[in-house]
Amino acid sequence: MKICFITKYPPIQGGVSSRAYWQAKALGQRDHEVHIVTNSLEVEDDYKEVFDLNDPDFLPENVFLHSTNAESNPWHIPFSPAYTERIANLAIEVIRQYDIKVIDSNFILPYGIAGNIAKSITGVPQILRHAGSDIGKLFISTSYSSLFKFVFQRVDKILTYPQLKELFISMGIPESRISIDDRVIVDTMAFNPGVNPIPLSEYTDLKITGYPIITYIGKINYYWESKGLMELVEAVKDIKEDFLLLFFSNGRGLKEFKMFLEEQGLMGKSVFLNFLPPWKIPSVIKLSTCVVLPERDFPVKYHVPILPKEVMAIGKCLVLGKEIAHNQYYGNLTDRENVLLVNPKNIPAFRSVIEFVIHNPEEVAEIGRKAYETSKTIDNFNEFIDYTLEQYNSLIEVKK
Repeated sequence: MKICFITKYPPIQGGVSSRAYWQAKALGQRDHEVHIVTNSLEVEDDYKEVFDLNDPDFLPENVFLHSTNAESNPWHIPFSPAYTERIANLAIEVIRQYDIKVIDSNFILPYGIAGNIAKSITGVPQILRHAGSDIGKLFISTSYSSLFKFVFQRVDKILTYPQLKELFISMGIPESRISIDDRVIVDTMAFNPGVNPIPLSEYTDLKITGYPIITYIGKINYYWESKGLMELVEAVKDIKEDFLLLFFSNGRGLKEFKMFLEEQGLMGKSVFLNFLPPWKIPSVIKLSTCVVLPERDFPVKYHVPILPKEVMAIGKCLVLGKEIAHNQYYGNLTDRENVLLVNPKNIPAFRSVIEFVIHNPEEVAEIGRKAYETSKTIDNFNEFIDYTLEQYNSLIEVKK
């Protein structure tokens, strides 16, 4: 089957891009031909993963990249990147050239809208997936709501979260065109306890031996305070034992966050490295003593990060904010058994959790091992790919 993914893709950082990468790779391994149509090569430096575009992992077997090019966008007044229009144009060309059978678009703006334009012109059926931020932040804006609703009503299939099914039904969308995407799936061929830790010496001159490594992976953007990072700093600043704060991060709040770290006297215990691509993340997690995700008061509704499952699949200790810990997607999590739960607003309790990580390496390793056992019971990546192919085939059969 020949599939056109219209989506974020590396070097764009983030969950949508990462999921597109692993899904495309898995489909390619099953001998399907996946054509990625994207604007990924135009992503701003603040949110760009750093890697060599010639890295053989960038485009796995049977996966092909078609990205817009900023230099090919003619000057016009008032100037704009015109991502939607250029992605749609590129998708139409790819669909016609490669005899594409189905469009799989992920994230509404600009990818889902561009995909709908391409569907309307080529007649190729379209699946639309959404994330938490596009449906929970963009759709509710008067700048986009009418257009988004129009697109929802005209795609062939919407893949949505269980709690949003009624929202789409209320728009007059037939239930037959709504499928539930309740899986935050991790490719356990890539994320498993057997991976090797990343050789940190390739990225920093700092000599790190024997220190507990507390890792944060993700954006530090303009609303970084809602990610629990300020509380993390407050929690660790008075800990006297040796430890390392390791950040694989970037974003428009990074400078401000570094200033805050400096004020708290923690820059000497912190290492900042830029975003790395999805295929490097397993090794990053493996290197870590624990990975922290202490979000609180997060502004995006329906937020479902994939990182917790990735950490669990590697068999590492996850320090997780209670705000997202009870999300149904992460299985049965029990504090001090297969996860360390924190209320980041309770600084003394947060500090005690980090001190536990530093002082009890064997118990922390056992929590990671049990997290791995839990992760094996939640989802099956091959079943997810089977489900994806069922969705494709159902649309192709209808078109026939």
